[in-house]
Amino acid sequence: MIFYRINKLANKQGKSLQNIAIELGFSKNYFYNMKNSKNSPSADVLVKTADYFHVSVDYLLGRDKDNYYQKGFDDGMDFVKKAMLESLKKV
Repeated sequence: MIFYRINKLANKQGKSLQNIAIELGFSKNYFYNMKNSKNSPSADVLVKTADYFHVSVDYLLGRDKDNYYQKGFDDGMDFVKKAMLESLKKV
């Protein structure tokens, strides 16, 4: 499950898993090796990867269906946009 979520997130960003692994300081085939082995990534790896994609660890683990971090960010941006429009109307 974890590999497929990470792969999906990488595809959304138009990046390869190898490039992302290198950016995170892992070996270039880290994610592919994770897919093919029965070993689970460490908590540190999960947190680092989740932070990179701005998702929760639960999302990577398949415990959350939706990416609530992104939803929260989008909701927050909607609030900021509305506040900016309101302040511009007063000018």
